[in-house]
Amino acid sequence: MDRKIRALMWVSVLTGLTLLITLNNISFAQQKSISIDQTIVQTTTIINQKLIRFFVEDFMIPEKDVKKMVIYDLSGDGFGELDIARTYPGGKFYLLTPSSKAQKIMNMWNFGGNIKFTANSNDSPELFENAPDSVRAQGGIFAELLRGLRRNYKGIPIKLHLEQDENVTALEMWGYDPNLMKYAPLPINKVPEQVPVMKLIYLEKTVVDSVFTDRN
Repeated sequence: MDRKIRALMWVSVLTGLTLLITLNNISFAQQKSISIDQTIVQTTTIINQKLIRFFVEDFMIPEKDVKKMVIYDLSGDGFGELDIARTYPGGKFYLLTPSSKAQKIMNMWNFGGNIKFTANSNDSPELFENAPDSVRAQGGIFAELLRGLRRNYKGIPIKLHLEQDENVTALEMWGYDPNLMKYAPLPINKVPEQVPVMKLIYLEKTVVDSVFTDRN
């Protein structure tokens, strides 16, 4: 093979290796300099056509056939300015600059049955099972989740999202160290063996023979 051709082949191979090493270094650097996460965003879904028409006009949305609108509370401080609306079936996003009337309507939107439990590292799950009656059921759910988490995961951090609808119950976990996730079975509660106590009653009968003497 001609030396020139061999030289060109080696140059191509070395260039490819250099590019691969560079891409690997970039990928490694990105892993060290970025953090991938997700967060829960409060949303409101509007299907009332009268209300949709009002918001379409108020937000100056250039669409005519909007069947559904979802508004995202991006800042987490309630629905309003600089949040985003998405229309359906178009699927387009719009930055919100609501009027005072629209803002008053959105100020009335809030969760129903929204509650959050926070446990310190040394708090016992039983603490939440003994929550006030108004939230005791919710506390019981949190207590069972806390037991399972502490038993099967020995590290920090971890994030979870639990969701249930009429068809499925889904639990998503992320942001945890897989090496610290170890299954641990439920502890076996040893119940002291009940040994039956038998009461023995001895009945004693004394027979006394009478001796009759005929003195006649």
